[in-house]
Amino acid sequence: MRFIDLHQGSATDLRTSRRGLATLAALAALLLSACAGDDGNSLSGASEGGAGGPDATGGTGGAGSQSSVNSGSGAGSGAGSQASTGADSGPGAVSGSGGAGVGGGPDDHPAYDHCESGYMPHPSDSDPNMKDGPAEFFPPGNNDPNIVDTTVQPQVLDWMYENRWQDAHVEWHAIRACNFGGAGSKVGICDFKQLVPKDQNCQTAGDGYQFLVFHRHMIQALQQLWPNHKEQFTGFTKFPTKAEDVPPQWRSAWKNWDADALAAGKIGDEIDKPENLARFKDEGELGFWLQCNVGQKLAGAASMPWVGLHFVLHAKWARPGNTTHGVNNTSANIDNYMFWKLHGWIDNVWEKYRLAKGLLPTDKKLKDDLVAQCREMDTEIKIIKDNLDPEDVRDPNAPLPVESGYFHEKVRPIFESATNLCSGCHAESGANAGLSLGGHLSSREIVDGLVNVPSRDGGQFKLVVPGDPDHSWLYLKAAGKAEGAGCQQTSTAQCISGVMPPSTGGPTVSPAQLEILRKWIADGAAGPP
Repeated sequence: MRFIDLHQGSATDLRTSRRGLATLAALAALLLSACAGDDGNSLSGASEGGAGGPDATGGTGGAGSQSSVNSGSGAGSGAGSQASTGADSGPGAVSGSGGAGVGGGPDDHPAYDHCESGYMPHPSDSDPNMKDGPAEFFPPGNNDPNIVDTTVQPQVLDWMYENRWQDAHVEWHAIRACNFGGAGSKVGICDFKQLVPKDQNCQTAGDGYQFLVFHRHMIQALQQLWPNHKEQFTGFTKFPTKAEDVPPQWRSAWKNWDADALAAGKIGDEIDKPENLARFKDEGELGFWLQCNVGQKLAGAASMPWVGLHFVLHAKWARPGNTTHGVNNTSANIDNYMFWKLHGWIDNVWEKYRLAKGLLPTDKKLKDDLVAQCREMDTEIKIIKDNLDPEDVRDPNAPLPVESGYFHEKVRPIFESATNLCSGCHAESGANAGLSLGGHLSSREIVDGLVNVPSRDGGQFKLVVPGDPDHSWLYLKAAGKAEGAGCQQTSTAQCISGVMPPSTGGPTVSPAQLEILRKWIADGAAGPP
């Protein structure tokens, strides 16, 4: 297995201006060749993802119309249309622009399109040595069963790394945050303006719909590659409400849900009841509800229940001290077995909604939108492969310096505690909201990433303002005071005011811990000496 971090360094580091121009020229040729080979119905730029209604689309177009990625296995890097379980058909539906293949060598069959026809099973699917269920992962030198994490099987991990799926998943989300600076992108994805969808992250119902289609595309692709081992990519059959509902590795860490999360899970399980169907006028509204974070609201969706289910499901499986493949490591979360359990459950909710609305699994529109998402992901893989070099890879095993001081000794342990789970979501790589609070980082690096650094989800606020905890977004979020702080959305930052760590019952950081955090900021927010 290759457990490497491919997401360190800025977009500027990864792409010089000359290389950027070359890439854009190559991409333009890529897209033009695709348009020449389609049936005349594709778009030549970004298409706007719809809300699942008559004019809904599947998002931006992309690559993948020729051959599969030549990764040594013959497998490709996108999803197919086999067993697609569709979205609403209607007049004016389009699927985004087509594109050229991601990889392809002389041995590839140019007529086969994995986006249209699906994947052939991976050779390891028939290997008697391939196992079912989760694989266990421990940090080097630590076999404590309380810190074990669960991943998909090694054969799947190898394939995903070879085909850059982890990277492409990051860029798929980043290109939907271009109105906030393309948060998380490592290849300057927002520079490819022809690919940027008009529906941006949790701003429209169209984005909610694209979220559902994209993750179904990945689920279907993996189930096609490993049909004999597809349990790994099959979701919870119902919202987990007790320890017995989850794999044995997670039962000792089980904590009961907050009331709002539990109620939302029940709505998901019973989405086909008339009173629940009435809460969402279309698939886009449902997707917004399933995707977006605590405190986010969709204009015009007056009957939408509590929002935040996706994020509390992710937070449930955080492992502080073991985030290499963590479900909250946004650079590698698709490695995680629980990622597919929770996203498979979300997909089950969506399908149950569709069937209750009379939408058929064979609807052409869903097939077209799945193909569009496949092609977009393939294009993102192509961009990544042309721009990441070996020197961009950070060594995750480099030793950390010996440090001391108030932050290192008093504040950092709060973030890395097994109770608060902060560093499970905000580690050294793939950190949510670009905010690192622990993991394989020095305390100096953590402080430098906090002090006078603008927040990505706190509007005009900075994360930490030395001497002023009441205007420090980190403290306001932990103390449950962000809601009333007067956050104003800016051109680079949303306002997501829910308490952190996620909770519907108020702050989970103890009063004594909050006082330590407040004192550190009030005293000047100094780093290690």
